[in-house]
This record gives sequence, structure tokens and C-alpha cells, in this order.
Amino acid sequence: MDTSTIIWIIVAIVVVALIVGIAMAMRKRNMAKRHVQATELRTHAAERDTEVSEERRRAQEAEAKAQLARTQAERAEEHARTARQSASFEEAHQEDKLREADRIDPHVDGTGSGRYETGTERTGEQTSDRTYGETTEHTYSETTEEPDAGHHRRDI
Repeated sequence: MDTSTIIWIIVAIVVVALIVGIAMAMRKRNMAKRHVQATELRTHAAERDTEVSEERRRAQEAEAKAQLARTQAERAEEHARTARQSASFEEAHQEDKLREADRIDPHVDGTGSGRYETGTERTGEQTSDRTYGETTEHTYSETTEEPDAGHHRRDI
């Protein structure tokens, strides 16, 4: 081998060593850069963790308020249902009392129409004086119209 060949071999080895060194330096630099990026992402995620926890807390609070509203609505509906049943019961009770009164009243014709046998109509109703706790019966007014004039009880 001559000297020029040996020089070319040495130059080639040096060039390959430089290329490997540069590649290793670039790889190390890229790894450091990626490590910095990963650290930044972790820091950002940790900062957002507080926001995410706060958002989760607000969502749970909203759900609790919605559940409370649903519960209150269910209670209100149950209260309304109970009130309707009570009103229906009271109306039926009142109607029973009126029918009983018509049944025992000698002036009512017995058909349940509220007409008097004499052709007069029963008007008036029972009221309660809450100041003194008394119940007062209104007087019945009588009309002189015929029974078939189409009069019906007004308090039904």
C-alpha cells in the first residue's frame, strides 16, 4: 500500500467518525428537546388538573341541583295529586250531603233535579262565617215558574 491510499483510508475513517459524532450529537439534542417538550406537557397537564377538578366539581354540583329540582318537582306533583284527591273526595262528600238533603226534603220532587214539587227551585248555599266559627244556612228562595221550565240546582 502506498501512502496516498493510507491517507485516504485515514481521511475516510475520520469522515465516518465525524458523521457518527454529528449523528450522535443530533440524536442527543433531539432527545433533550423531546424531554423538554414532555416536561412542558406534564406541567401544562398538572396546571389543567386544577381546572379539570373544578369543572368536575361544578358538574357534580349541577347534577345535585338537578336532582334536588327533580325531587322537589316529584314532591310538588305528589302534593298536587293529594290535593286533587282531597278535592274530589270533598266534592263527592258535598254531593252526598246535597243528595241526602234532597232525599229528606219534602219539598223536593225526588228526581234529583233539585226541583220543588210546587214548581219552585232551590237556590242558596251553605256558607261558613270564619270569624265566629258558625255555619249559616241561607234561606231558600222560591220561584213560581213551572217545574218543566228547565230549572236545575245551581250548586251542583
